[in-house]
Amino acid sequence: MSHHKSIQEEVAEAKSMFPAVNVPTSTPSFLIATYQRTPYTKIKMTLTFPDGYPTHPLIVNIDQDAVVPPGLKKKLEKELNTVAVEQP
Repeated sequence: MSHHKSIQEEVAEAKSMFPAVNVPTSTPSFLIATYQRTPYTKIKMTLTFPDGYPTHPLIVNIDQDAVVPPGLKKKLEKELNTVAVEQP
């Protein structure tokens, strides 16, 4: 139960820190977020909270569309997953 509360608190904190990021779906298992910088640039990501989170790092997936080139998608996922692993 505290695992779920911890995630809920982190989601609330992230929403307050990044108000431009829209979080349409958030559960104890995953979070879907979108960020639209301009009318033509929008990115959607899914953060998965694995069993054992926060001891085990988040899994980050960038959903690709025509706006996000495959190379940028791969780079963003790699960098975000590296940051997730480095977090205590």
